[in-house]
Amino acid sequence: MVVSRLSALSDAVIDVAKGEDLSASLRRLVENAVIISEATYGALGAISPDGRLEEFTYVGLSEESADEIERFPEGKGLLGHLLKHPTPLRLASIKSSEASVGFPEGHPAMNSFLGVPIRIRDEVYGSLYLTEKKGGLEFTEEDEQLVIVLASAAGIAIDSARGQAAQNQIVVLAERDRIGRDLHDLVIQRLFATGLSLQAVTKDELVPMRDLKIIQETIDNLDLTVQQIRNTIFELQIPGPIAGLRGRIQEEIAIFQGKNAIHISSEFQGPIDSFVHGALSEHSIAVVRELLTNAMKYARCRHIDVSISANEGQMEVQVSDDGIGYVEGLRKSGLLNLEERAKECNGTFSITKKAPQGTRARWVAPY
Repeated sequence: MVVSRLSALSDAVIDVAKGEDLSASLRRLVENAVIISEATYGALGAISPDGRLEEFTYVGLSEESADEIERFPEGKGLLGHLLKHPTPLRLASIKSSEASVGFPEGHPAMNSFLGVPIRIRDEVYGSLYLTEKKGGLEFTEEDEQLVIVLASAAGIAIDSARGQAAQNQIVVLAERDRIGRDLHDLVIQRLFATGLSLQAVTKDELVPMRDLKIIQETIDNLDLTVQQIRNTIFELQIPGPIAGLRGRIQEEIAIFQGKNAIHISSEFQGPIDSFVHGALSEHSIAVVRELLTNAMKYARCRHIDVSISANEGQMEVQVSDDGIGYVEGLRKSGLLNLEERAKECNGTFSITKKAPQGTRARWVAPY
């Protein structure tokens, strides 16, 4: 038994070390942790800058069972205790812990518990959670030591992925700088010259009034285009993609696009990276992630549109699809989380069926 568990542990560590796809590797790591520890349920939760749990990857629950849960963990109760005190925690009964606050409605019963922090050097990234050891047994010290090894492997994998992202960022920044220069030196100057030429035409008394109106509309459109390009150049100069909200959301979209045949388009308007920071930025990324997940799981769509805008003190995330359409009154746990996030930011969340088909979700908060 010990030999087989060590073999499974070795396979799990090697799998994570490959670094082919971090998200998929971490999910398989949780699956392997469940197998090695003989647990019924397992999860990996990352800590957001505001101390909440995010990117909550779980195994052992069907999608139907997960939808019945009123809300997923946010870093309170026993899980919050583990985040504040990042040391391995093993309990015969969750209820026996003073930190336990019970389970939300729809949550399956869980008794035994094993939690191990995931560290990246001196930083606590999150925790690996295992519950309900099979046969009604308690998790053992051996279970704990094996899971600690898995948590260490997870930390190394995440650190490696961040290092790769930093290298990619240098390349992207150089390319963004080149694109910004080209937009300014080539595109804007040509548009500006074209506008001057058209303005000269408007002074010609022989030009009919009807044509003058068309020319003036064209000049106005050119002015608007120049302004939009200048906004784009400004956004390109914001450090990213990791530091900028626009870049981070594009990364989230790319992850979903890479795993699915569904086409995802994105649109950004306004000085997003300049005005949306801190907790609101983290909420926005989580909102996009949740809405894309819901669309992938339930919409049966072929296309998803993501629109992010910052305008007149208001941040808006809008995600729409061409799927079967939202059923009024059907509130899944993910949607409840979106409502809670909106309330925390003094904002609003709405989801409606779109004509002739599809769903439109809108999450708005002030900045």
